[in-house]
Amino acid sequence: MKRFTYLLLAAAELLVSCSHDKGLPSAQRGVYHWKTTYDPTEWEKEWMKEHRVGRLYVKLFDVVTGEAANEPDWKMVPEATTIFKQKLPADMDVVPVVYITVDAIRALEYDEWDWSESAPLYARLLVKRIDDMMAEHYDGTVREVQLDCDWTDQTETAWFSFVHKVKELLHKRNICLSGTLRLHQLHEVAWPRVDRWGDADSIPFDRSLLMCYNTGRLQAPDTRNSILDFDDVEPYLKQYILDSLPRTDVAYPVYGWGVEFDKQGKFQRLINSRQLSDNLRSQQKRDVTIREEWGEPGEIRRTQRALPVLDNPHTTILYHLDSLNLSRYSYEEIEAFYNR
Repeated sequence: MKRFTYLLLAAAELLVSCSHDKGLPSAQRGVYHWKTTYDPTEWEKEWMKEHRVGRLYVKLFDVVTGEAANEPDWKMVPEATTIFKQKLPADMDVVPVVYITVDAIRALEYDEWDWSESAPLYARLLVKRIDDMMAEHYDGTVREVQLDCDWTDQTETAWFSFVHKVKELLHKRNICLSGTLRLHQLHEVAWPRVDRWGDADSIPFDRSLLMCYNTGRLQAPDTRNSILDFDDVEPYLKQYILDSLPRTDVAYPVYGWGVEFDKQGKFQRLINSRQLSDNLRSQQKRDVTIREEWGEPGEIRRTQRALPVLDNPHTTILYHLDSLNLSRYSYEEIEAFYNR
C-alpha cells in the first residue's frame, strides 16, 4: 500500500511540474553552455557523463534592439548567434536558451495601439529561429525552451506580455517554457502589481529558474564576492515568500573572474578567468588591485540549505560548462552541489 501511494505521488509531481513537458523528469542535473562556439572538449563531455548530467542548457543567441544592431526598421533582432562545431547530444535533454536585453523589451514597450501586431510578430520570429537552429544541430526532441531577461518593474508589463505570446506558440506543440528569475525580481513576484485591466500580474512561465549568482555589487571596492555571497542572498529569502512561484529550478556559479580597481578604488575592468593568473602576478607593477572571485563551495552550500524551493524536486544547474573553471572543483564538491 505504501509503495502504491508513493507511485501516485510521484506521478502527480510529474504531471504538475509542467503541463506541457510530458515525460520531462521533475528533477535533473543540468549545466549551462554559454560560449559563443559550441565545441565541447573531451574533458567536458566526460565531466558531464561522470556527474550524470542529463540536461544541457545551450544559449543560441541574444536578442537586442534594432538600433543596437544597425537595423532601425526592426524593434528586436538576433545577435551573437552561437556557432556549432559539433552536434548537440541527442541522448540528453537539450534546452535552447535565448538571452533578451532589457533594452529590446523597452523597444517593444506595451502600447495598446500596436501591441496586438508587433508582439505576435516578434514572438513568431523568435520561435522560428529557435526551431531552425535546433532542427539543424539537435536530433533529439525539444521539450523546453528558456528565456533570460533582466527585466525590471518598469518593463514587467511588456516582458510578461511578450512571454505570453511565446508560450502560446510553444504550448501548441507541447513545449514547456521556462524563464530566469534574479533575486531582485522576487519583489515583483511576491507582490505582483495590478495592471490596467485590474488583473494581478503573475509569472507567465511554466517553470522558473532562480539564478543564485552575480548577487553582489561588482564595482564596489568593499564587496567581498560579487559572484555569490550568502550574506547578499539571505535578505531576499527572508523578505519574500517564494510559494507563489511556478515549479522552481536553481542555478549556481562554478566560474570565476578578477575585478580590477585603480589605486583610488575606482573600478577599471573585469578580467576573465583565463587571463586572471597573469594579471594577478603583475598587479603590483601596474599599481592596481585585483579582487579574485569564484563561486565558493561553502557559499553555494549555505545558499542551498536556506532555499525553501529546494524542498520540492527540481533541476540543479551549474553555470557553466568550461573545463578551466570546472577543474577547480573536486568531484565531491560537484556531487554535493547536485545532491541537495
